[in-house]
Amino acid sequence: MAYNIMSCEGFGTELLGGCSMAWFGMAILFFIVVFTRKGVEMANMEFNSLGAFAGAYLPYIIIISLTGSAKFSMLGGIIGLFVGGLVLGMFMGGGESGYY
Repeated sequence: MAYNIMSCEGFGTELLGGCSMAWFGMAILFFIVVFTRKGVEMANMEFNSLGAFAGAYLPYIIIISLTGSAKFSMLGGIIGLFVGGLVLGMFMGGGESGYY
């Protein structure tokens, strides 16, 4: 069964049910990317923000659409965040944040 995060098809629609947890997971993933970027830049390493967002949200949406599990989706998103942010940062550079 495929799950749809936009229409909540397949998810439970109660308070703190499957659909609200899927959306809450996307918000948490956003803040994890932002704080990880600052931490990695403070460690003087390169971090690609665009790669981190793409690497975090693409696996998250694919896993949540196939399984409906917010836990496994979050795990896939965090792994994708580090792969996208750090690996692309090594090859393409990360750019400066401009707040120094």
